[in-house]
Amino acid sequence: MAKERLTITLEKSLLDEIDTTIDGINVRNRSHAIERLIEIALSQNAPRKAIILAGGEPVKLNDKYLPKPMINIGGKPIMEYTIKMLIRNGVNDLTILAGEKGDEIISYFGDGSRFGAKITYLIEEKRRGTEGALLLAKGLVGSEPFFVVNGDNLYDFSIAEMYKQHISTKALVTIALTTAEKTRGYGVIRLEGSKILDFVEKPANEKSKLISTGFYLFSLGALDLIRQSNEPIMLEKSLFPMLASMGKLYGYVVAGNWVALSSDNIEESIENMEKVIKASGKSDK
Repeated sequence: MAKERLTITLEKSLLDEIDTTIDGINVRNRSHAIERLIEIALSQNAPRKAIILAGGEPVKLNDKYLPKPMINIGGKPIMEYTIKMLIRNGVNDLTILAGEKGDEIISYFGDGSRFGAKITYLIEEKRRGTEGALLLAKGLVGSEPFFVVNGDNLYDFSIAEMYKQHISTKALVTIALTTAEKTRGYGVIRLEGSKILDFVEKPANEKSKLISTGFYLFSLGALDLIRQSNEPIMLEKSLFPMLASMGKLYGYVVAGNWVALSSDNIEESIENMEKVIKASGKSDK
């Protein structure tokens, strides 16, 4: 496709935000970043909605119990970084699935207007697991693809190309993947091209260097496959293996920052997140 050169003038603060989307792989440079952001803005079909999974058991830090997405990293709750990352990628219609102590999340984020987003809340009266929780939001997502995001992980990458791949492959779910030297404790992936052949959550033996980031792109049809259950069900244990067997589960390898909050070692996870935030210049400190 033919391209034309043009000169534009933008505020430095806006350019700084644009530069945060450059990862050297999916977004190569500032010109490419501006082009991708314009494509997102002009596309009527690009995802605008996301479900943020913010339930689970609260953790105790400094003699206080709080939801994991509300753990302070660099002066802000972890989930604030995720919300701002989604907004930078054109995703501003958010549903937060909260659980115990969800009132702390609601009190802090409110209706989302001060962040430039619209936020709706659903509160789990009992723990349903990630798969069961998604059924609560089924009536809110509409018919277009939508993102599902773990609220207690730290993300900073571009997702425009992930959406394009999701549409071209006709996937029901696309998982954002990253590489890790030590994969023990994470769901690992075996790919054929971009199609996921196996998804094994926390395997005993390491089979791959690719792991799930807990950042997903769903088509509505995936929710139709989730069954009702009185017991908590996790996506990694039920829906994802089913989709892999159907040839409808795909992976997209992202470039950028990702840090998981490990329940087994929260202090180390917080320290790693602090380092990433400090290096990115997004800390309030």
